[in-house]
Amino acid sequence: MPKDYLLYHYYTALDQVQELGLLPVRLFRVLYPLWRVRVEGRQRVAAELDELEWFIERGIHAGGLKSAHELAAFFGLETMLVQKLISQARKIGHITGEEGNLALTTLGQASVFERVRYEERELHSELYFDAFSNLPLTAEHYKIPILESLPEKTPFQALYHFDQTWNSAALEGLLNSPDKAQFNLPDEIRATQLLSPEPVYLPVYFVEVRENKPEGRLGLLVFSQVRGLRDKMLEYAVNRDPKIYRALLARSNSRAEAVQRYFEQHGLRKDAWYLNENGPQGAQIMVDGEVFLPGADDETEENLRLTLRSVGRYTLIYDWCIWVMCDDASIRTQAAAEQLVDWLQNVNLRPTQFEIKQKIANLCKRLNVPALTVEVLSNIARRKGSTRAVERLSELEDE
Repeated sequence: MPKDYLLYHYYTALDQVQELGLLPVRLFRVLYPLWRVRVEGRQRVAAELDELEWFIERGIHAGGLKSAHELAAFFGLETMLVQKLISQARKIGHITGEEGNLALTTLGQASVFERVRYEERELHSELYFDAFSNLPLTAEHYKIPILESLPEKTPFQALYHFDQTWNSAALEGLLNSPDKAQFNLPDEIRATQLLSPEPVYLPVYFVEVRENKPEGRLGLLVFSQVRGLRDKMLEYAVNRDPKIYRALLARSNSRAEAVQRYFEQHGLRKDAWYLNENGPQGAQIMVDGEVFLPGADDETEENLRLTLRSVGRYTLIYDWCIWVMCDDASIRTQAAAEQLVDWLQNVNLRPTQFEIKQKIANLCKRLNVPALTVEVLSNIARRKGSTRAVERLSELEDE
């Protein structure tokens, strides 16, 4: 991952917003605060119960057999084998009592009744809670890297927790929840410890969206590294707390001012661009072709500039999501080709020939350019050194 990034490129989140039929208005790069709590306890773990183990334990519980000799005689087994099985059952907490007075523990009885090998294990784990609402995060969040301190240089801004403190009642509520199995939680908790009075942070995108119709309602979507990327758990927490939304809005100046400042900082004259705040894709800028000069593809999170990658899609100007279009057809054609090669090179799952053709048709339609040929795309892919794109295009040529 490039050092400028704490998360995937924001284009990924904005593409998902479009797939939902919504218009992105603003995107905020946020370090979301979480409480981290250490938990010690016991966890009941289930495994397959060997048939011979089940017979021995059932013989003790239901047959009244109290010793290894009685069990061996009843089942026609060697005494040493039965003693070994009893010893193993003791270690996992199924059998108690001395020879001649053997009995099953509660755990052993549950194993016999359900014919499952239950064990109780010591468990030390960490739980994460949203620092605003004290809601627990789902098991999916434990697969995501968490930042224990704030990075020095990043476009992601820490969202402070408004002096909220850890509420231990949140853990008690989780213990009593019928859904507690969905969280990283032991069955029985003996001790808990708040690891730090300061929160840890999860990099996320907040995307302010509206419905694609006049006077469409505004809302916030949240994207993190959970499976599917849309983080509905944090989305729920954010949308139920108006303080969070107000804090985000306080950081933004007007869209027109932001766009004007952006172009002034990049030394572009006023007549090189035009902003339409109510276009069919929401706010849209029409940009002269000279803006997209060779060498303009060096885009980082900290020093954004319009590139061929920006044409015909939403790009971020400060926090505002702006649809970028160019009045030069040759630039649009070049942009379509570059974006298609990048997609072919970087898409993880191998696209089918139908998916490649569909992608070409959709992108050319979106940019209002003639359909690109495989030969043109292949030449660009070779020039860029995009070997995987070349390979995938060669398969299309072989059809």
